[in-house]
Amino acid sequence: MRRRYLLGTLTCLVIGVVLLAGCNEEKQVQPSSENIKIEIKTGADDGGVVALTDLLPDNVFGIVNGGGDQPFMVGLLASGGGDNLTGRGIYRFDISEYKNKSFTFHVKCVEKHGNPGSLEVYLTNDSGPLETNPSNMSDISQIWNLINFGEKVATITPASGGWITVSISLAMVKSWVTDDGYITIMLKLGNENLGSNNDCYSFSTYEYSQGSAKPYLSAS
Repeated sequence: MRRRYLLGTLTCLVIGVVLLAGCNEEKQVQPSSENIKIEIKTGADDGGVVALTDLLPDNVFGIVNGGGDQPFMVGLLASGGGDNLTGRGIYRFDISEYKNKSFTFHVKCVEKHGNPGSLEVYLTNDSGPLETNPSNMSDISQIWNLINFGEKVATITPASGGWITVSISLAMVKSWVTDDGYITIMLKLGNENLGSNNDCYSFSTYEYSQGSAKPYLSAS
């Protein structure tokens, strides 16, 4: 019964509670185009993982979620049933035509909740396409722990309503691009031990705002 209850609250969180993050969004002009622009291809290429905070770090139990037209929340939050949750963001890009380039990662910070502090940006091994219709909670440690073996690219403090830009060097690209040409970027709070359930950022995804704020890579 407990697991069934948690599944319901987590699913509501990912596909429903995050509606609050975008409800007051104002249309903003996207940064000007660069010479090369690589967008997220499908809803399965961005989203993230949400884990039950109270079971961490020994047990990483929760859901992996891609798709959806609402921003994804990174940081500390609560489910509709009051369970404490921790979210991390995932963004996958196909750079198979541009492997010998350095890039800049662009994603919109739709909103800031509470005082989440700094955000860390990592390159990791590829997570593969994300589940777009999560139906079961499970052990998500395989994806959650990718960040433990990744490479930190930057530590930044996003502003609500603004775009973040993070430079990724050619050396980093060569170290982390997969054989089929994907790089995976993961986002997490610099401090996930704030003892809170209301300190997080929400970031745009492939489908958010009808695609008007798609995350992308640029290169010149």
